Amino acid sequence: MVGTNKSCLLLALSSLSIQAAAALSVTSTRSNVIFVGGLCEDDLSSTKLGKEFDRYGNVVDVSIIGGGGKQQPYAFVQFDTPQSAQAAILEAAPSSLYRQVKAAQPIDRSKRKRSNTSRQKREAELQHLKDVCSRTNLVLQVQSTHIDRIKDFLTNYISKNESIELAIEGQSSSSITKNVSLVFVSTSNPISLASALSKSEHLEIIARAVNKLYIVQPGAVQADMSTEEGCEIVMKDLIKNKIASNDDVESIRLQIFPPSCQGKVIAAVESLDDDGLAAKLNPRDATETISIVQVYKHKGKSSDTSTDALVMSGVSKSTIDYSVQRESPKNGQEAISRAYYKIKEAVSRYESERADFSMESYRDCIAIDCGSAPGGWTKYLAQDAKMKIVHSVDPGDLDPAIELDNTVNHMRMKIQDAIPQLKSQIQCDEDKIKVFVSDACLHSMSAQADFLLDAKEQGILADEVFFVLTLKCTIGHGKANFDAQVEQAVSNLKDRAEIRDLSVHHLFSNRIGERTIIGKLI
Repeated sequence: MVGTNKSCLLLALSSLSIQAAAALSVTSTRSNVIFVGGLCEDDLSSTKLGKEFDRYGNVVDVSIIGGGGKQQPYAFVQFDTPQSAQAAILEAAPSSLYRQVKAAQPIDRSKRKRSNTSRQKREAELQHLKDVCSRTNLVLQVQSTHIDRIKDFLTNYISKNESIELAIEGQSSSSITKNVSLVFVSTSNPISLASALSKSEHLEIIARAVNKLYIVQPGAVQADMSTEEGCEIVMKDLIKNKIASNDDVESIRLQIFPPSCQGKVIAAVESLDDDGLAAKLNPRDATETISIVQVYKHKGKSSDTSTDALVMSGVSKSTIDYSVQRESPKNGQEAISRAYYKIKEAVSRYESERADFSMESYRDCIAIDCGSAPGGWTKYLAQDAKMKIVHSVDPGDLDPAIELDNTVNHMRMKIQDAIPQLKSQIQCDEDKIKVFVSDACLHSMSAQADFLLDAKEQGILADEVFFVLTLKCTIGHGKANFDAQVEQAVSNLKDRAEIRDLSVHHLFSNRIGERTIIGKLI
């Protein structure tokens, strides 16, 4: 029994010792900083609070934290000596300005547990991009909203039509320029691929998506081009490994991404110039192009830009224009221009997919363009596809650029009103419509198919009709959601009619929520 009481006494004394130690930790300090809690005035100034404590010693600094209604403010008061801070802790009592004074407990940063998740994720991302760069010899600078479309265009259109083997190695959202992404491509001949993309017929299609092309050599150096040191690292690598092997370099131009680093790159060329390279800079009449691309740069508090940044570079012949630009529409014709390139790309993609299809076979046929204003699709049908007649149906005005000759029949009405009128004009099978296109803005996505099938039921369409329809998603957001809506609309169309050779595309001229379907109605 005595042993039990002794154990209880020891336990009680131990508990009291712990409590005493805790009390001591808030009433004594070796620091010259104290914590002042529960400030009673949201707009209390550091000057006023400092005067409250200068009776205990010389106040060096006052930092007030919080306030503004979000949390009760508190402060740290720094004296010139620990003795003054100790005096304030022992003597200061709660007042109209504050509720509590105690020792400020310094944080032992050596005992803080830091998560390695962020660092490991960054290291894995960097290593993955290094692997991608090791296989890449062409980098495309693209609009981020078009990245999936350009990848599809390269693999399913350019590769087939230009007979060029290529592979998409990866992509990276640029942390340097807003709304810009980089697509990494490997190909047996980057010059041929870059030249193919620069053809006028392809430029018309991809100009909305691709800004520039960079021919590079596989591999990357770790450098940050926003610093002079980083630019020197890049240029040393270029001069040693890429320029030295090109003895016939006569004149060069620089193609830099991001462009804001060009000044530092030129300065690095001049500072390292031991081979007369600076004198060969001639952007107007260059025989070679030096491409330098910052493909990765981590922007984090703990990042080391000497290791958390990657740059690719290369030297190539200046035989093509690496800037992808399409002639800007004139006189406010942007709407007609976008629509025109939309149907032009749709037909080109369909011809590429179907070896047995050619738009030329519909020459001198009759077509209908529903929701035609301002007239981009009508222009294509009349001038490019050379339809015999284009019934251009829309209550609105067509653009003055559309020639209203014997080819274009502008019907100023809605499609549901135009179908009966066209039916009354049909006298033989030659009068029936063989091409049905619609880019109309409708309240329901299914209405596009409804008008197509209604025209078929009313007998104004030929036995086999080629159609191009824009399905416009009006609800929801996100690519997956839009694709699901279109898939359902296509399934419904197939259930209601005999459809052959159907293709679905997200064209460069489509908006984010638009998809174009192409096929034949039997």
